[in-house]
Amino acid sequence: MGALIFFDEEVTANDNKGNRSKCQVEVVDNHGVPEVRIGSVGAAYTGSIAEFDNKEQFENFVDAVNDLHQRLYSNN
Repeated sequence: MGALIFFDEEVTANDNKGNRSKCQVEVVDNHGVPEVRIGSVGAAYTGSIAEFDNKEQFENFVDAVNDLHQRLYSNN
């Protein structure tokens, strides 16, 4: 069985030099290791892969995403 993908979307990438393009972002359970993959559309697994070193680090990431979500949508 392969990795379980929880998020898989094509998004806009910005290299901070004014260049914009499309890329693929995935949030994955890779056999118990949480990963965020960012790469070419249709091939995120060949790009950059952030593997969390431990459960605490991953929980901090999730908390940060939840905090950002709450901040962005609390005024609606």
